[in-house]
Amino acid sequence: MIHILLMILKTIGIILLAILALCLLILFFPVTYQVRGQLNENNYQISVRCGWLFHLIHFGGKFTNRENKARLRIFGVPINLLKEKIKNESKEKKSSDNKVEKEVLQVNEQLQGNTSDEKTEQTQQKQSDYQEKEQQEEGNNKPDDIIEDKKTLVDKIRNFIGTTHEWMQKAVTFLKNALKNLKATYNKAKEFKAFVTANTTKEAYHYGKEIVLKAIKHIFPRKIRADVQLGFEEPDITGKVLGYIAMFFAVFHINPKKISIEPYFDKNIIKGNIKIKGHFLIGVLLIYVLKFYFKKEIHDIIKKFS
Repeated sequence: MIHILLMILKTIGIILLAILALCLLILFFPVTYQVRGQLNENNYQISVRCGWLFHLIHFGGKFTNRENKARLRIFGVPINLLKEKIKNESKEKKSSDNKVEKEVLQVNEQLQGNTSDEKTEQTQQKQSDYQEKEQQEEGNNKPDDIIEDKKTLVDKIRNFIGTTHEWMQKAVTFLKNALKNLKATYNKAKEFKAFVTANTTKEAYHYGKEIVLKAIKHIFPRKIRADVQLGFEEPDITGKVLGYIAMFFAVFHINPKKISIEPYFDKNIIKGNIKIKGHFLIGVLLIYVLKFYFKKEIHDIIKKFS
């Protein structure tokens, strides 16, 4: 009996260890990626490759100004994310639409030729009927009828006073609503200012900023090689862009020797090629997310808005 219990416990332990090993493999096996890009004056080309679990899960994509391809392989089974025949299908649809439009135009021309004679006869009859009606109306109209239709001066004054009174009431209600809206916006702005200047908000901001920067640095590529020609017509803009690039290099500890940037201060040009390689761990990103969520100040802010 004891031997059977030991065997059961042994199998349960093996299953638990296997599940733990699988979880650790999923969380701490690196996801590798590689990006290559080329940019010229008239065209561009970007190729992306990403693999996980010894490339059992693999993503590959190619994006150009002429075609886009993307394919995902899961345990060797390909799944096309972007179809290659999108442009051909659109051309076939355009040709078929043009044929239908031509046929419709031909039918309309035939119908217009048949109905033109009938329209001329109908217009002549309408003109004659209209002339007869005008003659009858001229005979029937009398100055007494015109006088009866006119409004008196007293009625006009009464209508004017009524309309002005209505406009005054509308103006008063509009001003009251505007004052209410101003008070509501002022109170909201006051609450927002108190929320921003609070110590908990400041601590949450600094902590969240630190966590986000750590996550970006973890995902950021380990190898970068680039040869770029960059320039704008105004030299000030070119200088500012180069300054931002230098700050970016300093924040993410990029070696500037492997990136060649040739600046131009007298013309617009963005041209070159770049190659990027890197990897990241899903488990590390999950740890950063959990740290961000379970921070007391951030959790209180999330509860407040939810």
